[in-house]
Amino acid sequence: MCPRRPAHRHSEAFRFGFTLAETMVVLVIAGTMIALAIPRVDMSRYKADAVAQIVRTSLQNAGRTAITRQHDIIVTFDTAGQQIVTAYDANNDGTIGPTERVTRRGLDTGILFADPGIKGVSGAPITASINGASIGSLDGKPRLTFHRDGSVSSDAEIYVSIAARGTDKLYRAIVLTQSTGRVDWYRLNTSTNKWVIAGI
Repeated sequence: MCPRRPAHRHSEAFRFGFTLAETMVVLVIAGTMIALAIPRVDMSRYKADAVAQIVRTSLQNAGRTAITRQHDIIVTFDTAGQQIVTAYDANNDGTIGPTERVTRRGLDTGILFADPGIKGVSGAPITASINGASIGSLDGKPRLTFHRDGSVSSDAEIYVSIAARGTDKLYRAIVLTQSTGRVDWYRLNTSTNKWVIAGI
C-alpha cells in the first residue's frame, strides 16, 4: 500500500506563479516608466538619417533608371518647396516635356535643404545647400542629369538639416560622384564640426 502524499503540496506548487492582480500592477508600472522615458528620447537623429537615406535612394534610383531606360533622368531640387523632382527625359533634350513622366518626393516635416555654415565634406566652403562644380539649373532650380553610361552631369554635395532638442540643428550631407554616380551620405559631428561617413 502506497503512502498517501500530503494534500498541501499541490497548493505549494501554485504559490510560485503570479496572480492576475500582480501581473496588472507590473504592467501599469512598466507602462508608466515607458511613458516617462519616451519624451526624453530625441528622435530627430533618426529622422535626419532617414531623410539622408531618402535623398540617397532617390539619386541612386535616378542613376539606375537612366542606365536601364537608356535615356537621361533629370533631378532638380526645389529648395523652397523642400522637394526632389525626378523627370524622365525620354528624348534627351535637357528639358521636361509635357508628356514626360515627373515624380516628386518631399522631405519630411521640419527637414530642410540647408547650408550648415561650415566647410563641406570635400573641405571646400559651402556656398548653398546644393553644391557642385557643374550643377545646372532648370526653372531656377539646381539640376543634375543622370546619363545612360552611369555618369552624372556634375559632382554634388547636398545638405539637409533638422531642428534637434533645444536650439541645436543636425546636418546630413549626401555626396554624389560625377564619373560613377556613386552616392554616399555623411553625418556632421557637431562637437568637432567634422563630417563622418555613414551607411556605406
